[in-house]
Amino acid sequence: MAIWQYLLIVVPGNSIDSNYQCIFKNNKTKYLPKTKTLWKDFSSDIFSIVSEMNQIIPKADWGNETFICWKGKEDEEDNDASISLNKNQTKIKEFHFRIDLRKASNIADVLQSILAICTKHKLVLINLKGDIFKPELKDIMQGIQTSNAMSFISDPIKFFEDLSNKK
Repeated sequence: MAIWQYLLIVVPGNSIDSNYQCIFKNNKTKYLPKTKTLWKDFSSDIFSIVSEMNQIIPKADWGNETFICWKGKEDEEDNDASISLNKNQTKIKEFHFRIDLRKASNIADVLQSILAICTKHKLVLINLKGDIFKPELKDIMQGIQTSNAMSFISDPIKFFEDLSNKK
């Protein structure tokens, strides 16, 4: 993940309950927390979501039928996304995307388009701090403004100085 990318994890809105934060608090790995259990009752059309994502970000030249990936051109739009499916391709196991914050058009075009998919399929978003967002730009902008990605973009030198002072 590039420092200028803001990551959001996508999950069904009806799967979130008061205990959702345990997936973040109990995550002892260096990787994203697993959200497979949050998708168990999701019944929307998976291939509709995939088709809609194909219209937003170009499909990557890696992945397969159960691990679908998208990747923008790094020099222009370092946006990416992935959806992991079960063996039968009938259930989503994981869905996340990263938005390149270096260009306003990535927020205006790419993020807004993904939010429309989330709204249509009743999905919500979770950032790495465990904050839950409705798929509305005004809600997500607060998380973006306080993110490491935005701190880096705003003042890279200060970002690295602050990082070294935390050691």
